[in-house]
Amino acid sequence: MKIKYYIITGTLALATFLIINIPAAPVIKALKDQLPQIKIQNVSGTLWQGSAQQVTIQSKHVLKNINWSVCISHLLMAEACIEFDAMYNKSPLSGQVSADMNKNIQANNIKTTMSAQALSQMITMPMGEIAGDISVDLETLNWRQGEIPSANGVIKWNKASITIAETAQLGDISITLTESEENPINAKISNQGGQLSIDGLASVNATTDYSLDLSFTPNKKASKNLKDSLSLFAKPQANGSFSVKNSGNLKQLGFM
Repeated sequence: MKIKYYIITGTLALATFLIINIPAAPVIKALKDQLPQIKIQNVSGTLWQGSAQQVTIQSKHVLKNINWSVCISHLLMAEACIEFDAMYNKSPLSGQVSADMNKNIQANNIKTTMSAQALSQMITMPMGEIAGDISVDLETLNWRQGEIPSANGVIKWNKASITIAETAQLGDISITLTESEENPINAKISNQGGQLSIDGLASVNATTDYSLDLSFTPNKKASKNLKDSLSLFAKPQANGSFSVKNSGNLKQLGFM
């Protein structure tokens, strides 16, 4: 038992020593053919703690001013793990990302903020123009190759508004994300303030099919024009609310 303990301890010590001291640049250069979908530029520091000026993923996602450090605890579980901070689309992005021997990826404490306008430029929006400030705080994000990620966390959209024929002030919207056996992503949607009360659910299953069930209830601040605008895409209900029910695939919206 002692010999096995010494072998394991010695191996871990050697691996730690190498990671601390090996320059990151030549290692990343050697791996570039193995990761053709990722382009890393101007690398400095070591594998243990380093930085890169820019990382481009699949030619469309660009991270800038990336800094990373290795998570020591994950080395004991034979997992690759880094803590990082970067800029994505002129917005700060930080968190922890790890990968196990089966290439399963888990991210923790992923945080970012961006304007709603910036988000609309990244994806194809299903309706109108949006405005406001968006913050993302994901406790966990798990991804297995060939599957849709599962997520737990909160997305907040403050000072939210949507303009179609009329601008609707939506107040502060909160989206709480959870996962279940049926759906990797379930979302509870609600708001405070604004001209409408919002309540609803959304979900995405393993094959990226989504369903959406939202209710909009105008309050005294809502104009007749706004109510008329709601009727363009939502079904009026007997209680004065408007219902939106939709389903499809995320690929249709530009998310995948």
